[in-house]
Parts: sequence; C-alpha cells; structure tokens
Amino acid sequence: MNEVNEEKKEEKKFSLFKKKPQANVDKPSLGNKLKSKILGYRRVLEVARKPDKEEFTASAKITALGMGVLGLIGFVIYLVYIFIGHGVFS
Repeated sequence: MNEVNEEKKEEKKFSLFKKKPQANVDKPSLGNKLKSKILGYRRVLEVARKPDKEEFTASAKITALGMGVLGLIGFVIYLVYIFIGHGVFS
C-alpha cells in the first residue's frame, strides 16, 4: 500500500513537466495579422507630432554628445593599440 502511494507521488511529480495537449485553436489569418499591424502603425502616426524647436535642439545636443563620447572612446582605444602595437610599453 505504501509503495503504491509513493508511485503515485512520483507520477504526480513528473506529470508537472509533461506537455499538456492544447486546445485546437485556429491561428489568426494572414489578413487579420496584416490588418492589426497596419492599425498599430496608424495609431502611432496619429499620436506622433513634430517636435518644437526647443525639443529638437535638446535631442540634437544629446545625440551629438553621445557621438562625441563614442568617438573619444574609439580614439583612446586606437591610441592604446598604436602604443602597444609598436612596442612602446614593452
């Protein structure tokens, strides 16, 4: 009797990992997917607006600062490569 209970416990433990059969759900058609995508894009375009001059200049400054920082990092890496490559530190 005790062995039967242990077997049932083991069965329950591993049944959690078994794949359960899914209901036969129809997949949305290509037309419905396309329509929902187009409606999503349309919604974004309706909400979007042209930035005013102040907002545009702030975005441009931040972008320029980011590009400058990345350029500086690249230049420092280049200098380190040049010094190590020519044996200055060795």
